[in-house]
Amino acid sequence: MPRVMLIGEWRSGKSTLIRILSRSDYRPRKVFAVDHHGDFVNTPSEFLENRRWYPALITASAHCDILIFVQDATRTTCQIAPSLDAMFNRKVIGVITKTDLPEANVARAERFLRNAGVRDMYAVSLATGDGVDALRQELGLE
Repeated sequence: MPRVMLIGEWRSGKSTLIRILSRSDYRPRKVFAVDHHGDFVNTPSEFLENRRWYPALITASAHCDILIFVQDATRTTCQIAPSLDAMFNRKVIGVITKTDLPEANVARAERFLRNAGVRDMYAVSLATGDGVDALRQELGLE
């Protein structure tokens, strides 16, 4: 199985995504340091939101095979910097979360991720499970 690192804003669904993809009891929580759970690496949202922490993202990604940029479909803004994918020498995919909520705007979230350099994206609902199987297949978890 590949080692996967998740990068996203606070409350974007990174921890819940890890719990669902790993099929474990990983508890969604605010992480304050790089958090390892099996083959998943959860990064603090501050690493994304403050460019001073970009070197920490690069270092944390050194032993990862795939990076996931997580974008909440209900957000009207995005903290993921334009062309952020170019900073990493890894495969980068995008995951759009909270697609089941009435205020979700998947097209806007796709634009945000495309601006960050993401080509392959998966829209998922972590509440209903929609789209999770395709993501699991992409990650080689099936």
